[in-house]
Amino acid sequence: MKNSNKTFLLIHGAWEGAWSWKETTAYLEKNGHTVNAIDLPGHGNDKTPTATINIALYANRVKDELTKTEGQVILVGHSFGGFIISKVAEEMPEKIEKLVFIASAVPYEGKTAVEVFEEDEGSEFLENLLFSEDKSTVTMTRETIKNIVFTGATDAQIDAVLPNLVAQATAPFFEKVITTEENFGKVPKAYIETTLDRVITLKAQRHGQKMLGITESVTLAYGHVPLETAPKQLAAALHKVGISGNR
Repeated sequence: MKNSNKTFLLIHGAWEGAWSWKETTAYLEKNGHTVNAIDLPGHGNDKTPTATINIALYANRVKDELTKTEGQVILVGHSFGGFIISKVAEEMPEKIEKLVFIASAVPYEGKTAVEVFEEDEGSEFLENLLFSEDKSTVTMTRETIKNIVFTGATDAQIDAVLPNLVAQATAPFFEKVITTEENFGKVPKAYIETTLDRVITLKAQRHGQKMLGITESVTLAYGHVPLETAPKQLAAALHKVGISGNR
C-alpha cells in the first residue's frame, strides 16, 4: 500500500551525528520507507563552532531539511533530539505527519532539558558528565559511555563509536522550548521507550509522555541508545508507529 511507505527524518541526540542512524536506516529502507538522517550543527561532518550552537540553530537545520523535502515527514528525535523536534513541530507543524520520540527528554511546563534530568531521581546522567573549564562543552569517560549511555553495547561497538562523538555544547541543555496547543499540540505523537535506560529512566519517560498527552508507545527492553545496540528492533518499532495511522 502506498500509504505504508513513509518519509522519515531522523534527528540524533547529544554528542552523536547522522552516522548513529546507519543501521536503523538500512532496516527502515528494507521496509520500503524513504529515510534521511542529518548532522546537526557541530556534529558529525558539520564543523559549526561550538560557541555558536543553541537550540534555535539546531531547529533551523531541521527546518531547512523539511523545506527541501516534498510532503510531510515522520520526524524522529532521539534523547535530547526530543527537545529539538518539539521546537520544530511548534514552528512548522504543517510539515510533520507524526513526531516520534526515542528515549527522549521532552519539554513540558517550560522546563529545560537539565531540569527534566534533575527531576529524574533514578538518572545517572548529569552526575557523570565532564564539563570543560568554561562550562561551554561537556564530554564523558569511556566508562560512562559504555555503561550508562550505551548500556548493552559491546567493547567493539564502543571502540567504533568513540572517534565519532563530539564535545557537546552545553547551552542547548539550559534553554526552554515553549510549545502551544495550536501548533505543537495538534501534531500526532508516539514514544519509543527503553526499559534499561540509565540516562532517562522509564518512569521519567512515561511521565514525559503523560505530560504531553502521548498515548501511542512501543517498549524496547534495551538501554538508552537502541540506534546502536538494537537497530533492527528500533526500526521495527519506528515502522509500527509510522504506519499505525494513530493521530
